[in-house]
Amino acid sequence: MPGTAELQSLVTMEAMAAGKPVVAAAAMALPHLVHHGYNGCLYPPGDISALTAALASVLDGAEERVRMGEASRTLIAEHDITHTLTAFEGLYERAARVLRGLPTPRLPATAHPDRHGYAAHSDRW
Repeated sequence: MPGTAELQSLVTMEAMAAGKPVVAAAAMALPHLVHHGYNGCLYPPGDISALTAALASVLDGAEERVRMGEASRTLIAEHDITHTLTAFEGLYERAARVLRGLPTPRLPATAHPDRHGYAAHSDRW
């Protein structure tokens, strides 16, 4: 995935659902899907040498490629319709509580929200 203008990249998500490791530029939303060393490799945008090295490492390591592909499939399961609807319902519920002035439930201690409120998967890096 050499492009840097990918938002919620459908191609990346399809590759992950097919159980493939992903090599992507560390830009936009791609690092939310590709966790370097876990389900693929990230490289600095525009760095052709780093892209080449990342592709070579994925192509040369058969066992690593299988492990990363399985990790991709596990990660993308969090983006299925059930998980997505549950997440949106939770966001709307929290927003409604704020508007009504009710106490807002705190996130579980295991979640580490980023600046957009999404829980990061820091334990997977």
